[in-house]
Amino acid sequence: MKEFKNKTAVVTGAGSGIGRALASRCAEEGMNIAIADVQPARLESLREALATTGARVLCAELDVADAADQQAFARDCIETFGTPALLFNNAGILRVGNAWSHPGGEWERIFSINVLGVVNGINAFLPSMLDRGEPAHIINTGSVGSLVAAPGMAQYTATKMAVRGITETLAYDLAAKGAPIDVSLLCPGPVLTSISDDLLGIEPGDGSSEHLMAGQPGFITAEDCASRVFAAIAERRFWIFTHPFNDYLREKMDAIVRGEYPSYSEVVFDA
Repeated sequence: MKEFKNKTAVVTGAGSGIGRALASRCAEEGMNIAIADVQPARLESLREALATTGARVLCAELDVADAADQQAFARDCIETFGTPALLFNNAGILRVGNAWSHPGGEWERIFSINVLGVVNGINAFLPSMLDRGEPAHIINTGSVGSLVAAPGMAQYTATKMAVRGITETLAYDLAAKGAPIDVSLLCPGPVLTSISDDLLGIEPGDGSSEHLMAGQPGFITAEDCASRVFAAIAERRFWIFTHPFNDYLREKMDAIVRGEYPSYSEVVFDA
C-alpha cells in the first residue's frame, strides 16, 4: 500500500511514544484516524494535536485487554469512518526483574495487554477487513525481544515472542486465504518513548516530546520510527527493524544451530 489519503487507520497505545508518532504520521498522510489509549490525558493531548492538522479523529479510552471494549471500539470506528486500511496493534507495557521475581498476577496482566491486546485487535477489526476485500495492512508491535532474550526481561520477552508467533501465523493464514491484507511485525530498537519513565516509576504525562534517554547513542525519535514503518508498509515488508540487527541475529541463530547454552551479548545499536 502506497496511497493513504482519505483511508482509515487505527492505532492502539496511541497516547505516547511510537503510537503517538504513528497517529501523527497518519494525519500527515491525510487519513482518518481512530486512536485508543488507556491514559485519558495522553489521549486528549493527541486529539488536540491532531485536530490542528484538520484530520478526522475518533478517540476511545480503552484497555486493549478487554475484548468487549475492543469490539465496541471497532464498531464505532467502522460506523464513523468505514473499515480501516491500516491497523496498528501497538499498545504494550514493559516490566523488568529476574524471571522468578514476578507474581502470577503480574504475568497475567502483561500477557493480557501485550498478547491478548493484539489478539483482541485482530478479532475486532479483521473480519470487516476481510469482508471489504480491499488492500489493507496490519502492523503488530513486537520488539527485538520477539527474536532474542535479554537478562531481566522474562515477562516482556515471553509476550513479544508470542506476538511474533501470532503475527507470523496470521500472515500465513491470510496468504493461504488469498486475502489482500499484508502483515508486518514491528521490531523497534532504542526509540525515545515514555517507557523509560515507566521503568523509573515516573507518573505518565501527556505523551509530549521530553524523554529521559534523549542524547543516548543509538536512540532514534518516535517520528523517525514512524517514517521507517511507513516505508516498510509501502514496500510490503513483513519484518520492520528500526535498527540494523543483522550481526546480532546471526550470532543468535548460529548459537541455536550449534546447540549452545544461551549467552547474552549487548547489542551496539547504530541509528
